[in-house]
This record gives sequence, structure tokens and C-alpha cells, in this order.
Amino acid sequence: MSKSKKIIDNPTSAELIKQFEAFESLETLYKAFPFARRLFPDMEQTFNEFKKIKEQAEILKVPDRFNERFANLGWIAYESMNMEVMQAAIKIYDTDGKDAAEQYLADSYDAGCLEWGIRWFNGSPEFRRRIRLAELARKDYLAGRYHACIPLLLSMLDGLVNDVSKHVGFFAESTDVTAWDCIAAHESGLQSLASLMTKGRNKTNEESISIPFRHGILHGRELAFDNKLVAAKVWAALFATRDWAVALADGKKTPKSKEEKSWSEILTRLAENNRQKKLLEEWKPRNNEEISYLPHTGEASHLPSGTPERAVAEFIENWIAKRYGLIAKSLLYFTDDSIGKKSGRAKEDFGRRVPISFKVLSIEDQAAAVSHVEVELTFEGENEPILKHASVRVIYQDTENNALVRTESDGIWNIVQNSFTDILYAIRL
Repeated sequence: MSKSKKIIDNPTSAELIKQFEAFESLETLYKAFPFARRLFPDMEQTFNEFKKIKEQAEILKVPDRFNERFANLGWIAYESMNMEVMQAAIKIYDTDGKDAAEQYLADSYDAGCLEWGIRWFNGSPEFRRRIRLAELARKDYLAGRYHACIPLLLSMLDGLVNDVSKHVGFFAESTDVTAWDCIAAHESGLQSLASLMTKGRNKTNEESISIPFRHGILHGRELAFDNKLVAAKVWAALFATRDWAVALADGKKTPKSKEEKSWSEILTRLAENNRQKKLLEEWKPRNNEEISYLPHTGEASHLPSGTPERAVAEFIENWIAKRYGLIAKSLLYFTDDSIGKKSGRAKEDFGRRVPISFKVLSIEDQAAAVSHVEVELTFEGENEPILKHASVRVIYQDTENNALVRTESDGIWNIVQNSFTDILYAIRL
């Protein structure tokens, strides 16, 4: 991979590196003139914090290092991929070889990874309408039915790219799955992967394969494609495609005009990072045994204001009352659709099955901005009520969907819709 084709040369990464270099120059000047230390005694602490940030910024090199080793094997780096998994795979590749590294990567696409990946489908209408199929593929994959899930995932991948690009599918010769300032859609990413997966397979092959060759699989020439490695790679391609779709929705198909940052803005950002770091260190998760009002069966207004359980209870009350506009405002979105469109989708998804009552059972504060609220929902049945449990994931965010420490006063709790997948999209309760 040439220098001009590296992911680290993407504008966001390149700008960070440029700022690091400029800040190092400022530090050199600061240390060269003693009077500067007397005028700005607190800058020493800022420079120490900067060194830690720069060390952490080494992760900017990870996507390139990953693609250099794995892109020709059918794996690419993408935004929502677990960074620790990427780093571990690189280490295993370098120490134990590609086979061990590929096995590690395949194993990382487990139930938790798939659940989380499919949850993010709600952020795109093209992906949302395929959640039912994704759930079917997930069940087949986890049950080891790779012969069933691989063709389904390949067809979804092709159709998704067609719908998002409004041009051609993923496997078309003229496909364009690139985007500006995007890891997944870098030319070394999805575009390269599409070329690999569409390689011609002109002879019938009975040997096991490790790359999801689309034409050979769907045209019946690959007779031993049904293995975990191939299936995991198609899941990875699907999740990377979602990140590409998000980049397009954010206007990253073409470059944006450059926005220069002043030293004042850089220093203000560093100070804000330090403030948030302190809030994060001070936050502690709650213990369910110390929460006296659980389980809770009353009105949402009786729960403490500003808590995730209050947000979930209010959401379910709106569901019971069929207030789809309020439901839409409470859901986590990654697109800027109008509230009218969001309300319509909320009615479509939540209007099919409406609970008649609920109970808040327990709470798990997983992170400073994330909680899981366990609830029991009661639905009307033909002969008797039907009880369904859901683990509702809620995220504390600002108005731009950035995560906040829950002790911040200007955030809101947003509901992750896929928490209700087994209820909303099940054939029957």
C-alpha cells in the first residue's frame, strides 16, 4: 500500500497528526524560554496530558496495519469494528501466523458482536428494513447453519449497496463503495474487498474455501463454502458496509472544505477533555440491592428524574398510549430524518404489538453513558396474558448523538430500538 493510499492520510487522522506536530513545536518553545513557565505555570500539566493523548493516538495506525495483513484474506478494518480485536489480530498474525489470526477474527463474530452490529441497522432505512432477514441469518450462523446464512448475507450485501448508492449492487463491476474520510470506505477497504469477492470461479470446486467468492457460491460452483470463516467474513463485510452508508448519509462522498482550528480552540478542547475525564473517574455504577424502588410497577413519574429507568418507563408508557411521535423522539437515530418520518417508522415498528402493562425489574449501569434496564412487558393473548422480557439498552447523549457522562446536566437518555427486536420482528409472541 503506497503512502498516498493509507487510511492514516484520511483528513481526520491527518489533521490530528498535524496538530500533534504543531503542539510539540509549542512545547519546545515553552521549554526554551523560562519566562513562559512563569507566565503560564499550568501549561506543564497540559503538555503532560498531551503526551498521554499522543501515545493513545497510535491507534490511528491500526487500520492500515490491519488491512496490510488481512485485506487480501477477506477482512478489512471499519469504524465500528472493535479496536482491541483489530490490535489482537495483528499481534497474533505477527507471532503465530495468518491461520491463527483468522481463527481469532472468526471467533470474534460471536453472539454479542452480531447483536450489537444488527442493533446499529436502525440508523439507516435501507438497513432497517432488512433487520428481519439479518436476525434469521444470525440464528442460522450461531447454530452453525453456514450453508443457509452465507447466501442470505451475500444477497443482503448486494441489495443494500444497490439501495444506498441508488446505482448498482456490491458485486457489480462498476460498484463504488468509497467515501471521503471513512475507514471502511477507503480504497483499501470495501472497494478492495468487492474486487476480491467477485473474482471469477470458472470451475466447480469441492475443496473448502476461506474467502466468500460470491459468484462461485451463488452460481453453485463452490460446493464447500459452508464454514464459519467464510460466514464471519460476510458478516464483517455487511457491518463495514453499514459504516460506509453512514459516511454517505453524513455527506462524506466528496471532500468538505477544510476548517482551521486556532490554538485557543485546541487548548479549550484539551481542557474539556480533562474535565470529562475527571467526571468519568468520579462516576460509579449503582448496586441493584441499594435501589429500594425496584422492582417498579407504578407510573414512570414515580421513578427518579434523569435516570435511565425513568426514561425507559416513560418510553413504554408512550408505547402503551400509542404516542408514536414521543416514541420517535426517544429512540437513538443516526440520520437527520424529519420527526414526521421517524414517527411513521415508529408506528410501523411499535404499532403491530402494543403492551398493556410493564414492570421495571432491574438495572445494570454498564458504563458512564450506558445502562441496561430489564423490563417485563405484558401483552394481550388469546386466552391469557403473554409476558415478555426485554433488556433495554439506553445511552446518555447530547443533541448530536455524542455520549456524555450521566452526571452532565444537558444530556438525554436515548433508547436503542433493537432492544425490542425479539418482540417487534418475531413471527409470533
